[in-house]
Amino acid sequence: MPRTDPMAPSRDLQLDAARGLAVLLVLLGHLLQPVFYGPSGLEPGPALAVWRVFYAFHMPFFFLLCGMVDRIKGEAGLGAACLSALKLAVVALAFGTLALVPQALDGTLSPADALRDALYGRNFGLGVLWFLVALGLVRVIDAAARAATFPQAYWVVLGGALALSWICSAQAFRFWQVHALVGALPFYVAGRRLGPRAFDVSALLGACGLAVLLLCAPRNFVHVATGQYGDPALFAVTAVAGSAFALAIVGPRCRAGSAAPGSITVTASAGPWACFRASARARLGRPPPAIRRLRLPGRGVSAVIVADLLGSRARGAWIGSSRKPMSHAGNERKPRGS
Repeated sequence: MPRTDPMAPSRDLQLDAARGLAVLLVLLGHLLQPVFYGPSGLEPGPALAVWRVFYAFHMPFFFLLCGMVDRIKGEAGLGAACLSALKLAVVALAFGTLALVPQALDGTLSPADALRDALYGRNFGLGVLWFLVALGLVRVIDAAARAATFPQAYWVVLGGALALSWICSAQAFRFWQVHALVGALPFYVAGRRLGPRAFDVSALLGACGLAVLLLCAPRNFVHVATGQYGDPALFAVTAVAGSAFALAIVGPRCRAGSAAPGSITVTASAGPWACFRASARARLGRPPPAIRRLRLPGRGVSAVIVADLLGSRARGAWIGSSRKPMSHAGNERKPRGS
């Protein structure tokens, strides 16, 4: 029987399961990169096709969940959002600087280039750190849109931010993750507005989303971290379809605080990965396993960072090192980050 703690605060197990699934997708995506990326660039094959499917939707799905989490936390003013963004940027810069230590030790680090990258908010020493900067940015934009008072201010601010992001993406103007807003801001806003209703995705809709994802994703190249979206229509369709499929995987049976027969009740200290496993077993009609008290959210992030480092080492360079454009499929650039 799963362990329960009557004194522990309730938490949304669906959201935890979805977060576990998102971390798993990021982890698998990073581990696949060394398989299809060779000395001459991208090498077509099954690994690249699977990677395209993951990257078509996994970061939009991540930002959708971030919006849902922020809705649960409550409304945050513009000042609080700016402070949160500043903290996230400081964390990214601090850990990015630590990741440059190996380059400094072997004499391949250019201090001038490292300082310029830090000021411009690009080429962090660890690729996964871009997500922190982008999350802080979308929070600030959403708060600014809610704080604006002129007619239709909310949508005007969001539209202006997306237009600026698209221009930066098209011009390869990569400063402080503005180019990532196209793949982040709409889904974050959707998560804030929908909240738990986003989980009301039927199995049929999820299956349709999977079919659309498998049909369209291999024909496009998406990498939100570097502002590559390929065909805009295909990106929008696959991001929405993939997110719907992921939400359907979590399913309605993983309910927080439910004690009905066949339901899943776990301690509040169980992380998103444990909740994802419990939800998956429920979908398969299997009893949920006992869930131990593990601080798995932190472990999930650590696993992604380790996968990022392993992938970059397998390609012969650290994630934060300089990159050349991809030779495969025209303007596709080497993947970095998530």
